[in-house]
Amino acid sequence: MQPAVIRMPKNVEKSLIGLIALLSGFAAVAYLLIGWYTGEPTLIVGAIGPGLVSGVAIVFLRLAYDRILTLLIITAVVIVVEDRLLGIEDVANAAIVPLTIIGITGAFFVPRRFVVPYVGAFSVAVFFSRLHLSEGEAHYLQATIAAGSVVFGAILLSWMRQEFERREERHHSLFQHAPVSLWSEDFSGVGIELRALADSGISDVEEYLTSNPEEVRRLAALVRITDVNEATVLLTEAPHRELLLGNFRMDTFSRGALDSFIAQFLAIANDIEKVTSELKGGLTLTGHPIEALLVWSAPRVGGALDLSNVTVAMVDVTRQREADRKLQDLIRSKDQFVATISHELRTPLTAVVGIAEELRDANGSIDEAERLELIGIVAEQGLEVSRIVDDLLIVARSDAGNLVVASRPVDLCAEATRAAQAIDPSITVETTGSPVIVNADPQRVRQIARNLITNAQRYGGPTIRVVVGDQGRRGILEVRDDGEPLSPSSRSEIFEPYTRSQQRTGVTASVGLGLTVSRRLARHMGGDLVYDHDGDETVFSLTLASVTQSVTVA
Repeated sequence: MQPAVIRMPKNVEKSLIGLIALLSGFAAVAYLLIGWYTGEPTLIVGAIGPGLVSGVAIVFLRLAYDRILTLLIITAVVIVVEDRLLGIEDVANAAIVPLTIIGITGAFFVPRRFVVPYVGAFSVAVFFSRLHLSEGEAHYLQATIAAGSVVFGAILLSWMRQEFERREERHHSLFQHAPVSLWSEDFSGVGIELRALADSGISDVEEYLTSNPEEVRRLAALVRITDVNEATVLLTEAPHRELLLGNFRMDTFSRGALDSFIAQFLAIANDIEKVTSELKGGLTLTGHPIEALLVWSAPRVGGALDLSNVTVAMVDVTRQREADRKLQDLIRSKDQFVATISHELRTPLTAVVGIAEELRDANGSIDEAERLELIGIVAEQGLEVSRIVDDLLIVARSDAGNLVVASRPVDLCAEATRAAQAIDPSITVETTGSPVIVNADPQRVRQIARNLITNAQRYGGPTIRVVVGDQGRRGILEVRDDGEPLSPSSRSEIFEPYTRSQQRTGVTASVGLGLTVSRRLARHMGGDLVYDHDGDETVFSLTLASVTQSVTVA
């Protein structure tokens, strides 16, 4: 990136042009009065030069043509020409003062590469403009002194200017390439309005601003952004930096910035140089959310805050805040998971422990039929605990990348039947009659079918069907129930860990891993598990590659 061209601020050039217009006007009036008083028509004619300069300066001001160097050169030419036309040595000797000032001042406004030619040319012009007015050898001395004064003063001012430019370029480079977003802002209008509020009798500015958000918006609109760095353009997603300059707009990036502005306005009201606030609920120019820490800083000049040169540093903390929110969600999810898993394990374990103690203390008082029934309950509840632990292990191994599944020909209908009979013998598996053979892990197929049937019992309708079929080169296992369809947002969420829908009354809740485990197992076996609702039934469809299609097993 090329360094910025350092120029004298426009307001300084405008002020100098105004000063030239005023002084030239006074000089023209002085020529006229002195000429009229002394009866010298030459002096009256001499009023034309300064009058012309004053007129040109006024035209520059009216046209907002703030080019002080052009006016200085015009003024110098007018002075030299007028000296030659008047031929009055006293007037010419007096004119050396403004000529010297013009030569020195002009060196500050000449582009750096033209400083040496300018100083040389101007000093030579001054030297030769002096020669025709003096007699003897003294006129060489006068001309040399005049030209030397211009050279010395111009060189001195040029050196000062170079130091100024180096400092400005260093500051500009640091500002533009800073890794954090930097804003240069003018709060002068806000300072005037806050003083007016204090004069009107408002003593508690904080309460006033907090209870009047529209007043905060009005004051914020008075803040003028004078410069931003590259990091700010990237942060705000602005197409170009010029779009950010000018008065602050509350309808774009600054949405949600009212609280941060209140802190900044209070710093002004309380004469505080630095304050830190937060931007919450902000938006970039493209509509993306942003949160940031703001450090507002105003320099103190002459004992008072310079509100025209405020710097605001903005540190983007959007990702950190999002990470904090996710962490809090994870903590809540973990707490919920611990509570759920404790309940889910406690229920079957309580039955196992209770029945085991009853069998231990029976001393033959339980007949054989009842004993076998109790042993069956123990086995069933123990199997439930095993299923929960198995789901947890699969999720853990999948997250760690260590989940391994087998791949061999599997009769999809047979495995679905085994799973359904283990859960509820009344559930039948519907099929077309011909075997559906897929490449899969039989144990994992049964686990998926078991999870889908259990999920339908807990969260679906009262009627559950299992359908096995063939879709060309892929086998499909569908678990259907007549429950209500899920909302569009829930259709993807149900496959996230520890997510549960609204279960049916009287059915125990689950850990929320069944669908997660089932989809991960399906994809590890080269298939997939999806949800749909055909208008009559909820459908969970497991698809797996048939034995005629090769599959890559993770």
